[in-house]
Amino acid sequence: MSVRKQLTRWLFLVGIVGGVFNGCSEKPQQVVELDLSCLMTHLDSMQSIIDTAKIGAVDGTFPQESADEFQSAIDELRTGISKAKAGYFVLPFETEAYCIAASKAISTFMNAYQTTLAPGTPAELQVFGIDGRGYIDFGESPAYGGSNRFTVEAWLKYDPGFFEFAIGDFIATFSHDGNGIKQGWMLNFMGSNLRTTLGMGPQQDRVLEWGAAFPTNYGQWNHIVAVYDESLSADQLKMYVNGEVFFTKTNDIRDDAGILQKYQPNTRNLKMWAFIEPEDNNRSMTGYIRKFRLWDTAKSQDDIKSLMTSEVSGSESNLICAWDFTEVPDNPEHIADKTGKFSAKIVGQHKWHKLIN
Repeated sequence: MSVRKQLTRWLFLVGIVGGVFNGCSEKPQQVVELDLSCLMTHLDSMQSIIDTAKIGAVDGTFPQESADEFQSAIDELRTGISKAKAGYFVLPFETEAYCIAASKAISTFMNAYQTTLAPGTPAELQVFGIDGRGYIDFGESPAYGGSNRFTVEAWLKYDPGFFEFAIGDFIATFSHDGNGIKQGWMLNFMGSNLRTTLGMGPQQDRVLEWGAAFPTNYGQWNHIVAVYDESLSADQLKMYVNGEVFFTKTNDIRDDAGILQKYQPNTRNLKMWAFIEPEDNNRSMTGYIRKFRLWDTAKSQDDIKSLMTSEVSGSESNLICAWDFTEVPDNPEHIADKTGKFSAKIVGQHKWHKLIN
């Protein structure tokens, strides 16, 4: 998110709060002395980075486009410092927005460092979904919607600040038809929670969703599984993290007549993306993925614990699709799934990190 967007949102909130308190108090606002150390430290770091960076189109260099973008971020930070010194800012969040933007710019530039890995090299895949920079497109299929019983399984790793907007989607088929009908599913983050969301039709704006505080073991892999089983009398929606029950949720979504709603994903084909929601591209996150599998059955906890340490060949019963993402592909725009039925492509900014034995 740009500095301008952050400031606009924060100024709106401050305006509301300020209006409330101004109506209750006659006390004048106190001017806060702003701490510019964060801005100055980031400026020194950014200038040092760009001064020493090798720019080019070969391994061991940064792309010219990335360098130009980084220089623009430096110029933006200088502008922020000038405004702060000139007294344009009166509240701490106005400087904090520039600090956050500078941190993002540094991370984005450093991740652009060019290193070519040969196809077949064991590696970890990192996708930079924040600000819509990158995502995995698994294509479009009615099978991706699942059914009245399905399981979504994948390993995920992320660092602090891995999502910024209201919702950060990990993997999703979630769809809005423009008339309030929501279909498909998504594994997503909101606030401090890791959640599963299901569109429950055919009534408008009805979703079955639940969540719990997401793991903060940053930089470590977590096995995340969402299971839906409509046939159960309770706890139809479950999530497991590292083989243990993370939460359960009973379907309580009813229409205006009190009729219990069902998960109905297949009135149209659904796109499936990772790290950005296919339709609401603001719902994005940055992270690592491996061993993603979609099953047309509701896996038990014992099944899930077994899957954590097992491979799939692609011929397993009820396996809809599977991608390992554990080695550099021959063609990032055509990565066959293990069932041989589908193909994925990595779009935009991503990086393969070579595994060191």
